[in-house]
Amino acid sequence: MKKLLIMIALSTAVSATAQINLPRQDQQIKFTWLSDTVNHKQEPYSALLIPVKLPGCPKTFFMQFDLGAPHSMLYSQQLKDIINKYPKSDTTTFSIAKEIAKKAEIIGTIGEDMIDGKTLVIDYPKRKLSIVTNLPEKLIQKPLSSFMLMKGSILLPAILNNKQTILFFDTGSSAFELLTSKETANKLATPNTATESYPVKSWGKTLTANTTTTADSLGMASQKLPIKKVTYIEGASDSQVQQMLKLGIGGMIGNKLFIKNILIIDTKTKKFGILNYPKTTFIEQTQ
Repeated sequence: MKKLLIMIALSTAVSATAQINLPRQDQQIKFTWLSDTVNHKQEPYSALLIPVKLPGCPKTFFMQFDLGAPHSMLYSQQLKDIINKYPKSDTTTFSIAKEIAKKAEIIGTIGEDMIDGKTLVIDYPKRKLSIVTNLPEKLIQKPLSSFMLMKGSILLPAILNNKQTILFFDTGSSAFELLTSKETANKLATPNTATESYPVKSWGKTLTANTTTTADSLGMASQKLPIKKVTYIEGASDSQVQQMLKLGIGGMIGNKLFIKNILIIDTKTKKFGILNYPKTTFIEQTQ
């Protein structure tokens, strides 16, 4: 499944360590955003960062919260640097830090295995995130919708361009609201608007991202989510694209689509929901 989505997973390969021991207790986390430049423009939501601590090390670091990665990992070069400076550091595990470091020193990735068997609640407007064992029933305003969890990939059902489809949800993808096929992007594009084309890096290969404005929306979990920009990628294998489409996967969505909402993903029951902000704030009521 992951190989079929390489054409839309716009990330950089990093040398990483083997799987690490994860904190399994319930977590209440305050996250921050890494800003970057995309197509010569400032992108404030380039990556979702979680503050972490390593046992035996006094510093606070960051790990990217990336549900597109099935396994959490620490980056080998960064760990070598930490061990050289702080020899007593334990690099086999980490804990969530309460304070946020001023410098964005990223030492790893927190993947889907961190929420396996748990319920994830992301309060995007308040930049708060919860990973909990049970979600209280009173906080669910309406029935949750079903989703698919396949080999660590979160696949959310949606209505796009008036058609039922499945979208790969990846919190590691923040720069794009919706990545989809060229055909779908052209159908969603606002008439007579220009398309911005620019290079992007994917696993050492340079591809071309094509982004255009749309006035359309996406139906998901009984909600109507507006889409401002839609993007398709050129340079990927045609066979990968066709195989992905045959499986009913219509593209990929990331953080930006939900930036004004609260997102609930229950990996135990394979149910998810979207709350309109600020009707119910899960984290405020459980602190």
